[in-house]
Amino acid sequence: MLLCELLRPDLIKVGLEAETREEAIGELVDVLVQAHEIPYARRDEVLEAVLTRESAMGSGMEHGVAIPHAGTDLVEDILCALGTAPTGIPFESLDGAPARLVLLMITPKRNFAGRVGAMACVGRLLGGSALVCRLVDECDPRGIYELIKRAELGE
Repeated sequence: MLLCELLRPDLIKVGLEAETREEAIGELVDVLVQAHEIPYARRDEVLEAVLTRESAMGSGMEHGVAIPHAGTDLVEDILCALGTAPTGIPFESLDGAPARLVLLMITPKRNFAGRVGAMACVGRLLGGSALVCRLVDECDPRGIYELIKRAELGE
């Protein structure tokens, strides 16, 4: 599974306004709602699922990346939204650095193997600081999507 298969430019928000991880997660859930991936009526339930998971175990990785995620029965497919935060958002990361790239992943609870596979794929892709810097420096969602696609497909 590739991130470029899960993302589209309308699922990417350049310049998150959030100052906290909870606000960042809320902004990205709103991206999924605006893109009609999550019904507005389910917004708060999805947000609560992610925040509950986040409070149990933080999702801050290294190199300025955070991958908040949750498994829930509220979705049928793996959903992703990506946001950039050039100044960084505190996510209690492994290296102490603020998250400048936040990838929200919502997966069906029954698809544990899919969730693990998607997380591993994303972790490999975003595990290096060079690509993360290029993604954060890009000012256009389509440009971010193309950078991810090229990195995954070797174009």
